[in-house]
Amino acid sequence: KVKPAYRGLIHAACTIIKEEGFFALYKGSIPALMLVSHGGIQFVSYEFLKSRFAPNRKNINNTNKTKARGTISERLKDSLGYLVMGATSKFIASTTTYPLQVIKARLQQRSQVVEMSETTGEIIVTMREYRGVWGCVARIWKCEGVTGFFKGCVTNALRVAPSAAITFVVYEWVLDVLTTP
Repeated sequence: KVKPAYRGLIHAACTIIKEEGFFALYKGSIPALMLVSHGGIQFVSYEFLKSRFAPNRKNINNTNKTKARGTISERLKDSLGYLVMGATSKFIASTTTYPLQVIKARLQQRSQVVEMSETTGEIIVTMREYRGVWGCVARIWKCEGVTGFFKGCVTNALRVAPSAAITFVVYEWVLDVLTTP
């Protein structure tokens, strides 16, 4: 018998506590805490890319004293570079931390999962019980190999990269406004 969907937040919390115990509410918290590194990886990647490929702001400001911010085409060209660097840094951070996302999601999902077989197309009810983070890692490694840790990684990166690209262009604009005399 397939378990019914949760009707809301309170129903979900009560059902989880009743079926799996109070500490089941904290499943996946270890990988979630480790995912804090995502932002750090993203900013380090961005700053590395910027140091290698972005024009040096001080040189531009010194050579263009009469034109404080440069022409529109110069600013647009710079923005395109920042868009690419922002998207690339997000792609790097997402790919690096994606295995933690997979582990967290597997630990947090309901133990009874309805899936569709890729080969036959039939509906299968699967029981998934993981005994902690290392049990989850071992089971993914054994059953799916290294690719199991990266299922959906490209789709996720393509989903989040555009917003990061825009965020870093805005970041550079604000930085420019705050630091230009």
